[in-house]
Order: sequence, then structure tokens, then C-alpha cells
Amino acid sequence: MASSRTLPLREWTSRALDSVDVAPLANDSLLSSLGPDPDKWPVEIKRSLALSSSAYLMSALKVARLLAEGACRIEDGSSPRRLPAPGAEWADLITVHLSNIDRCVDAYEGGLRQNGSDLQPLPFSPEKSGSDPKALQGMLNSLFPDQSVYEEKDEAAGEEAGEGGPVTPHDVVRAEIVPGEGETNGQMVLYALGMALYELFSGGEKHPDVTPPNVNIPSNSQAVNEFGELEPASFDAAPLVQTGGLDLAGTLNILDDIPDQVDTGAELAEALNLFNDGPDDLPEENLSRSKRGKAAQRLSISYRSVSVEALKLKGLPMALCDLVGNMLDCVNGILSGKEAYQSMADVRDDLQLMLDRPHKFLYDIDCQQLSVAGLPMNETTFGREREFAMLQDAYRRSIAGERQLAIISGPAGIGKSVLARRLGDFVTMQGGQFLVGKFDKLQSSTPFSALTAAFNQYCDELMADEGRSGRLQEVAARLRGDLSEEERAVLARVIPRLSALIGQEGDGPVVVDAGCVDAEKRLQYLLRRFVDIISSGEPITLFLDDLQWSDPASMSAINQILLGSGSPNGDRQLFFLGSCRVEAFGDHPFGHMLLKLRHLGLNATVVALDCMGKEMTNAMVSELLCLSPRLTRTLSEVIYFKSKGSPLYFSQLMMSLYKDKLLRLSLSRKRWEWDEEKISSRKLPDDVAAFMSSTVEKLDDDVQMALSLLSCFGASLSIVIIEALELKLGLSLVDSLEKAVTEGVVDKVQGSYCFSHDILQSASYALMKSDETCLYHFKYGVSLVSCSLEVDDNEMLFIAAGQLNLGGPKAVEDKDQSVLIANLNLNAGQKAMEMSNYSAAYDYFDHGISFLRKGHWQEHYQLSLSLFENATKCALFNGNIVGLRMLADMVMRNAKCFEDKLEVLYTTVSALASASEVGESVKVSVGVLSQLGEELPQCSTNADTTVYIEQTKGLLQGLTDEQLVGYRTMDGSMKKAAMKFYARTELSYQMINPSLQPLVTAKMVQLSLAHGLSVHSPIGFTHFGALVAKLGDIEEGCRYVSIARKMMDRMSSEVAGEVIATGTQILCFQEPVQATVERHINEGYAMAMSAGDTHGATLNSALHLGSLFWAGVKLNVCLEVTSRACREMEEHNQLTWLSHCTELKKVMELLTGAQEKTDEGGDRESQEANPHAAYFVNLQKMVASFIFRDYPQTLDYALNLFDVGQLHKWSLLYLHTGHSFYKGLAAWWIFRTCRDPIWAERGRRSLAEMKKWAESSQHNFSAQAYLLEAEEAFSNNEAERAESLYEMTISSAKEHRFPNVQALASELAGLFLLECDKKDRALEHFMAAHELYHEWGAVAKSNALFQYVQSVLGPGASALGHSLSSSSHSNGHSNSKGRGKRTSEASD
Repeated sequence: MASSRTLPLREWTSRALDSVDVAPLANDSLLSSLGPDPDKWPVEIKRSLALSSSAYLMSALKVARLLAEGACRIEDGSSPRRLPAPGAEWADLITVHLSNIDRCVDAYEGGLRQNGSDLQPLPFSPEKSGSDPKALQGMLNSLFPDQSVYEEKDEAAGEEAGEGGPVTPHDVVRAEIVPGEGETNGQMVLYALGMALYELFSGGEKHPDVTPPNVNIPSNSQAVNEFGELEPASFDAAPLVQTGGLDLAGTLNILDDIPDQVDTGAELAEALNLFNDGPDDLPEENLSRSKRGKAAQRLSISYRSVSVEALKLKGLPMALCDLVGNMLDCVNGILSGKEAYQSMADVRDDLQLMLDRPHKFLYDIDCQQLSVAGLPMNETTFGREREFAMLQDAYRRSIAGERQLAIISGPAGIGKSVLARRLGDFVTMQGGQFLVGKFDKLQSSTPFSALTAAFNQYCDELMADEGRSGRLQEVAARLRGDLSEEERAVLARVIPRLSALIGQEGDGPVVVDAGCVDAEKRLQYLLRRFVDIISSGEPITLFLDDLQWSDPASMSAINQILLGSGSPNGDRQLFFLGSCRVEAFGDHPFGHMLLKLRHLGLNATVVALDCMGKEMTNAMVSELLCLSPRLTRTLSEVIYFKSKGSPLYFSQLMMSLYKDKLLRLSLSRKRWEWDEEKISSRKLPDDVAAFMSSTVEKLDDDVQMALSLLSCFGASLSIVIIEALELKLGLSLVDSLEKAVTEGVVDKVQGSYCFSHDILQSASYALMKSDETCLYHFKYGVSLVSCSLEVDDNEMLFIAAGQLNLGGPKAVEDKDQSVLIANLNLNAGQKAMEMSNYSAAYDYFDHGISFLRKGHWQEHYQLSLSLFENATKCALFNGNIVGLRMLADMVMRNAKCFEDKLEVLYTTVSALASASEVGESVKVSVGVLSQLGEELPQCSTNADTTVYIEQTKGLLQGLTDEQLVGYRTMDGSMKKAAMKFYARTELSYQMINPSLQPLVTAKMVQLSLAHGLSVHSPIGFTHFGALVAKLGDIEEGCRYVSIARKMMDRMSSEVAGEVIATGTQILCFQEPVQATVERHINEGYAMAMSAGDTHGATLNSALHLGSLFWAGVKLNVCLEVTSRACREMEEHNQLTWLSHCTELKKVMELLTGAQEKTDEGGDRESQEANPHAAYFVNLQKMVASFIFRDYPQTLDYALNLFDVGQLHKWSLLYLHTGHSFYKGLAAWWIFRTCRDPIWAERGRRSLAEMKKWAESSQHNFSAQAYLLEAEEAFSNNEAERAESLYEMTISSAKEHRFPNVQALASELAGLFLLECDKKDRALEHFMAAHELYHEWGAVAKSNALFQYVQSVLGPGASALGHSLSSSSHSNGHSNSKGRGKRTSEASD
């Protein structure tokens, strides 16, 4: 075991200095004069170099810190030791304890825990605080290659080393003062230790100017003179004897007070005159007190009566020299400077700061750099460590795949953006991308401005970074591969830089609006896909600032990006960070979005920022000025009182003090100084807004004018537009804004002038009179109108229209100008619609209408009609039903012909349907069709419907597939409108009157054959295929589905959602369902969303998840898909499908055990209004009750289900086969119990349907047909036939991969065999059913089966019990309680 070594302080100092490798410390001049071998250098030079080295300073600081800590513990009584007696030289009484380096690295931290705070963590690296001990050992090995220093030695070797062995500066483990008689005076303790530290840092030299003191500390009763200072008679002896000059460089820094420009020698003479009133050789300490007091008052710098000039001459840092000097100065009573120490705890804390952060608090600041750059007001975030850690945690969890976002909230000027940018630095250091966008109150009319800025930034940075060329190629390839040319063109409207990233494509413009149902929904979907692509492979953080100014369209897009609904997120690594003021959480688009996201399962971390307290303010001042918090405390208290703790006010105030030279750099002291008295007396505004206003008002008139113009456009404006305004207005804007940049009011960033803060923008805007702002806006808008027309610039168009609209109609000078501005708004609104921002578009159209004057329908009919029609469409997409009806009413009263009313009428029909007023929607549609010459009967018998279908089949007879697909195109606009209304009506009839749907389908096919194909013809042919299949000809039905798909590819993808949804369901009657249903997502959902058809996308999602369930896909997969689909349906307000899917989800949760019990009633009112809702609720509840063998519940829901009637008499979907299957199974069970023949008839009807479908697809339906037939045989007491059919069912289900049917058949076979008293065979089937239910994921059902079998078979079920228990554990499932009551099979 290596022994520790103990050395006196002076011997440790000498050996520590000798151990420093001084060769790297010598400059070229020294090496050239002394040679490269340090061993041949004079000892004085080597000592001088070692003394100022980081290695020695850090070790000496550690010794000093340990001594101060020991003194503190003695003073506060936590240590039993006593301090030396008065007058003793402490340097002779200090010992330093060392240990071998191998113990320092591995055993020191354990000693820390055992020996308390006297021991400090080792080691310390001045270049990197908090270095790892193992890393330090490697560093020391390279610095000190003599391994004998580190090797473990025995006791003798340790003593030998103590006598003469080399000692490294990093060997210190403890330093202590030999106990004495007990000094108790705090100032004398500070002084004594200060003398010891002077010797420590000087390399062993004693203070040259001070003799051992014999101080009588003045009492409060001593007399003071007119300057408030003690009279000389108050001292028994002078505390210090100055043999040299006063330390002017460290106290009265006269040269620091010289003006920047001195025209003559007079000013310099005046500056130095304070010290020229006496003989030249008069010692400085004999200067008149009035002169010295006057000088100190003028400079606000307290001088010190003790010189540490000798330490400075040795090259030691000024902070260290001041620390020693302020310790020695503490005994000088009222002559002590303001910075003299008052407690040992302050010394300890300052030494610790120097150790922990030497580059901030120990080493001299770079005066040369600071004299040029000025006060380094970097974006410090002191006091926000907890908040920053919260953001880091949220970021990590989001990138790891959790559904997580974060919001920073707080008042203006609180530091939200600063904290966000700090996280941005962290993200980029972690290898992620930090994208920034900012919303602007005055630029809300520019569509998606914040998202455009963020995603353009991504494109530009990716293209500019040569080191990411591989990533550039990967992203570009994925964008080209995953998105069509039309989809990329849509995105490029919002992200202009995307075209450059992907590269030039094609020879001409791409048509992007053909076949689009809802352009805004399409854009939201494409933006999400874009984010999926760029965040796959690298983390992306999207930071959007000032969300309180966000618009509804942007919020909807962000909502879709965050939800990522419709398809799995895959490897997406996206983190959303927003900042907003507190008011954004109320009745605001962002507040609504946040509530919705939380409701849909996203976690939101809200970081609320508040003003700084006194301690935080002092920490910021200390950090900024690189001075100990002890020295900045009085200044920071003044700053806190003035700024009220506002971070923005703080930073602006500090910069103001610097500019006014109340805070300035002392070149001689190499630190910052300030005039505290003048700062305290300075009058300042009460809040940061008023302070900013006063700052702006001090600027030159031309700068104020330029700032007020810039403020009219928001927080920023591109230089291109500023130059255009400069040309049109004849003003010198750019030069004036450059002056504002110099003043720090404006920043110049990426080709734009931006206000440094929103409050500065508000202050600049306030320079204009409130009643004149509209005139300025209008003037600037008019100036930009001609420019926007000349260059065809959408951005300039939006800005020009926005300025004119802010001016308003009252700023218009004549009638012609009103028409011009209305047309401009029409143009801007249409451009916004092309960019899929219906919120901004509606505002443009609304403003355009406001500029129209009385009589505009007569004088400007086409302009008026266009504005009202487009506003009506936007109102529909924005959900503004009240506004829509008012606008539509104006069109209906003023349109010149019926054709001019059609667009508004269709918008009204769609609005009524979306508002759940389906009956009224159908009524309006039928009325419009009647005026278009298309009559629809209000009721129809089965015979009438059959006639319509046969007539249509007759028209189609003889036409080949190629002829139908290539049929002529419909020309007449009125017939196209009729097809459009027919398609809308067919959707509504499906919900409220299914018996009339076949008539609409037949009408669409007949109209297409008579007048040609329209974009809606594929809908008619698809549903006609479903009709034909329902009537028994599945092959012919699939043929029409195929024809419809080809028609759609030829005509338009606008109707892709509905065509693929219905067509895929029909194809499942011929093709294996497990593969076919994926077309719903891979084709139907994707194409519908690409066309903005959320109804079609939702329809595909609903049919997809329902088909997955009936096809026996694992329930955990089904639940994941269902949860995602339900979120999407709720987001898109597709409430009907949401209710259907929610009921199915309940069944899945019951089977898996995620839900204990389903609700019994449901929404009775909605079920009565919508028979489809009643049908699906009762169906799903009947299925759950049947699977869990709950006979009373099964009977109850089956009765309700059959009372609803046959809703699918004229349509056929694959989903209907599952309905028919379970209705048949329930019917046979009920029949066996009550023997009512009506139930047997219902069972046979289901069996007949299943057999017919099995003829078309054995794969999909043979097992279900066998099982229904087996249940029929069981009910008819045909035991042998039933047993055979059960086995055929199990075999077929296994072969065709239907584990749900196989499990159910095994259980039903077990129940049948149990009824036949074949318990062993029954047990085998029950065991098989248990395993299959587990395989499917129906854990709760498996547990219920276990309970039932045990209750019936008793002890004979022990083997099954062991099997069930083992399987449950192996699958990680626990028994679901409360299932016993669902296992009753007593009725069998």
C-alpha cells in the first residue's frame, strides 16, 4: 500500500515548480536565446515560467481552496481544530499531503466520501473542467513520462520521496494549517491566510512591502473626519508600511478614464491633475485625502492600500492578484477598498470558481478583442437549466419514437427564443437538424410562411453542406421515388427550394389541380410524407416561434405532421418545438390544436418561463463580466431593480450602460468596471416596452422613418422588397436600416432585415400616429402592386394585398382603385387556394368583397360572382357554415342564371352532409338534379330496382372492356354537374335510404353511356359491379370493378378513394383476402389523400381494419391499425365511420383483455336517426357476446340486429361476409336453445350465402361455410356429419390461414363433443382452441375458456390447466378477471 507524503508549504511549492515541464511554455525568442534544453536554462527563468503555468496554478489553487475550506470549518465550529496564534506566519505552519498518482486516480473519490469536504475531487484539467480521472491519468503519463513518480512504493520509499523525490502538481489530497492557540478575529484570519497565499502564488517569496502587522482594529466609537474616514489618531500603529509606490495599476486606473479622443494635451493634463498638486517625489499614500476621495468618487473604483504589483510582474492572472490583495486589504478598516473580503467563505467560493471555470474567472480576459467587439452579450440562459433539461428529455423521448412535443411559453422578452436556440445548438451537436420558422402578426396573410421558411432552410442547408452529399442524394432519390411529379409540384408551391433540391424535371409545367377533392387536405398529407422522408435516417427538430400569431391552415398542417395518421411512423425521428405567449393557450388555433393532440395521445411538455430573480440576475452579470458574483452583487441589485428581472430588459440595459460608458473595460486592470452611483441614479422606463421605445426614439429621423416602414411589414422583410420600395418611394431605406443594424435594433439575416425583437418592432410601429397607420399601409401596398405584376412574384403579391387590406376601404381614393384592389385580392386568394391555404384565401376573398361598392353585382358581375363563389368554397373547407350560408344566399339572389348557381349549390350540399344534415343534403341534391333534367323517384320497390338494373345491363351488353374504358368523354357542363350531384347523393343514400342507392348507381352508368365519361363515372361503374356481385354474378361484378379502375386511371384520380375502397372489397370474393385488403392502404388511402379526399381515405382505412379483423390478422396489429384510423377519423370529422370503428375496437379490446366490459346502451338517439349506426352497434356487441358464449346477450343483440332489417340488400362488401357468418352462428345457437324455426331459417340463409361465396373463393370462405354447416348438423342432431364438418372446418381454416376461425371451430367442436359425452376428444379441442386464441391475441377469451373447461370437466381438466398456465406465462399474459360470467354454456 503506498503511503501518503507530507511536505511543508514552502518545500511543496519548490518541488511543484520544479516538476513543471517548462519547455512547451517558452516562446520562440526564449528558445532561440537559451537553447532547446530546459536543463541548461537559468533556474530563475524556469521558475518564472512554471509559476504562471496552468499546471502549477491549478494545483496551487487547490491548496488554497483546501486551506480556505479548513479555515471556514474551524470558524463555523464544524472542526475541532484551532487556528494559529496572532502574529504567527501561517506559511511556516501549513503542510501539504500528497499521494501516489495511481491512488489519486482510483482511490481518491472513495476517500472523498469518507473524509468529507476537506478533500476535493481529483483531478482538475484547466483546459476541460470535470475531466474524467482515467483520461487525466493518460494526460499525466504524456506530460510526465517518468513513471517512477506514479509507481506504488512502500513506506520507506514514500519517506524517501518525501525527502527528495519529484512531486507533480496534481498529487495534492489535503492541505492544512498546524493548530495553534486559537485566532478568532475574522479579518486577521483573512489577512494571515492572504500572506500565506501571496507566498504560495509568488513561488515562495514573502510580501516585499509589508512588515508583520500589529493591528488594532478600529471600533465604531473612533472619530471620523469630514470625509467619513477615521482620523490618524485612531490607530495605535500604521497597519501597513508602504516602502514602494501605491498600486495605481490595480486601484485608481487613471488611464482608463482618458477620453477616446483627445484633441490637445489639456484633457490629458486635466485627467492627471488629481495627482499633480504636490511635490513630484511625494509618496502617493501622503496625497490629501480629499484628492484621493475625489478621485475614487469620480471613477467609482475603491483603491486598495496593499500592493500586489510583484505578483502581476510575475505574469499571474489579475483575478488571482486581486484575490490576494483583497485578503490583505481587509485589515485596513475604513481605508479598505469596497472589494476587500469580509469572510473566509467568500474566499473559498471565489477560489472554487477559479478552479471550476478558470477560463471564465481566473485567466485574464482578452482586452484587445473586447475593445473591438464590445460587451459580449451572447444569448446566455443562466437560471434555465431545469427548463433546458426538460426540453432535452422531451427531445430524446421524441427521437426514440414516443409521441412527444414541447412548448415554451411566457410573456414577451422572457427568453423563449433564446432557450429554443440553445436547444438547437444541442440538437446540431447531437447530429440532428434544427429547422426554424416564425409566425408574424402582420404576415398572417402569406400562406404557410413559417413552414415555408423552415423547410426552405432544410433544403438550402442540405444542398450547401458538402459533407452531406450522400444524404442529399438519398433524400432526393426518395422524394422522386415516393412522390409523383404532380405531388412534388404541389409541395414546391409551399417549399420553393424543394425544386432545386430534387433537380429540374420535365420539359414544361405540371398540372397539379386536376382531380383534387380538397387541396388543403392533400397538402397536409404531402407535407407529412415530406417530413417522414427527411426525418427518416436523421433527427429533425421543427421549431416554430410565436405560435400566438399562427393561422388555422398552418396549425392544421402541423397537426397532420405531428399525428402522422394513416400509416405507421416507421423510423421517423421528428421533434416539434414551439414557443408562444400564454394567451395562445386559450381560444386560439394553437390552443385548440394542442388540446386535440393531447386527446389523440400525444404528450406535450410545456415549459413555462418567468422573470429572473436577484440571484439569477447576479449570476448573469457575473458570467457576462467574468467576475466573481461577490464583486457583481451590488451592480446586479441595481440592474435587477431597473429591469424587474426581464431577460430582454436586462440585455438591453447592459448594452445601454456599455454604450453610455457607465460600464467599461479597464485595460490596466484587465477587467470590467462600472459607475455604480450613476447607474443607480439613471432614470429608466418602467417596463421593457417603454425602454425599447426610448431606444428607438433616440435614433436619427431617417432611421426612425425606415424602421416604421419596416414595422408595417412585420418582424422582417426581404431586401429585394425593400429595394423595390426604395425605388418607388424615392427614399434611402437601405442606408438607414444599415444604421439600425449598427445600433443593434435590426439584424441582417439571409437577405432580410429583421427586428432584433418583437418589442422593437412594436416600438417602431408606434412611431406612426394610430389614425395614420392605415394610410401608410395603403401607400406601401400601392407601391408594391406594380412590382408584383412586373415580376410575377407570389410573395410580393401576397405582401402587396396584405398591406392594401390593412389600409382598408377607407384609404381608397376612387372607385376604379376599389375594383383594382378587389381584383388583386381575387388573384391573391386564388394563389392561396393553389397553395392549399383556404384560411388565407378566404381572408383575401372577404377583403376583396369589402372593397366592392354599391351596385357591384350589376357593374362588375363576373368579379363579384368569382369572389363569392370562391369565398363559399373556402368557408366550406374552413368549417365556417354560417359564413357559407350567408355567401351562398347572396349568390342565389344575384346570379343571372341557374348554371352560375351550381358551384355554390354543390358547396351547400357538401356542407349539409358534413354537418350531419344528410336528409337536407339529399333534398337539395334531388332538387338540383330535377332542374338539370334528372328525375329520381323518392321510393322504389324491389321490382322497380330490378328493372333499373336489368335496363342498365342491357345497355352494357355487347360493349367490351376496351370499349368501355376508351369511351368518349362527356362534354356538356350540365351533364357533368349532374354526375357530380349523383355521386354526392349516392354517398348520402348509403346512410339514410339504402334501397334507393341502386337507382342512383344505374342512373350514373346510363348517363355515362348516353353522354360520355366524366370524372365521376368510375364511381357508378364500381358500385354497379357491387350490385351485380350481390345478385350472384361475382365474376361479372369483378369485371366492372376492373373497368372502373381503368376508367379512373384514364380520367382522374379525384375519385380514387371511393373506387378503390369498393373495388377492393369486391375483389376479395375472388382473391386471397390477406393480400388483397392491403390495397386499401397501399393504393386507396394513399391516392385519396394525395387528392385531398379525406372521406375516401377514411373509407379505405375503415374497410381495411374491418377486413383485417375478419381475416384473422393478429389482434395487436388490428388494434394498432384501428387506433391510428380512429385518430384520423376524429381529426377529419368522419364521425360515422369513427363510430363503426370504435365499436369494432371495443370487441378487439374485449378479446385481448384491454377492456373489461362493453357499454350496454350506446347512443340511442344517433342509432334511431341512422339505421347504419344501430346495425353496427348491435352487430359488434352480438359478435363479442357470441365469442364469450354469453347466450342472453347474444339473443338480445341478435333480436335488435334482425329488427334493423337488411341494409345491404343491394350492395356487397367483403365486410358483409363476416356479418353474415356470425349472424348464422348466433342463429343456430339460439335455435338449439329455443327451437324457434325462424332462427333455423336465418341460419340456413347465412349458410346459403357463404356457400355461394365459397364457389367464387374457396380460400376465403370454405372454412366459414363448413362451420355453419357443422352448426346446422349439430342443431339437427346429425352427430356424425357434424363431427366430420368440424374437422373439415379446422383443416380448411389452418390451410388458408384463418386462426380466428380455426380457434372458434376448435372451441365449438369441443362444445359439440362435450354434448356427445366425448370428454377426452372435447378436451383436445379445447386445448387446441386455447393455443389458437393465444396465437390470434385473444388472451381474455383464452382465459375465459380455461375457466369454463375447469368448471365443466373439474379434476379431469388438470392437463388443460397446466397447458393453459404454461401458455399464459410464455405469452406474457395475465389472467383477466371478471370473465367467468361470460363463460356460461348452460343453455347448450
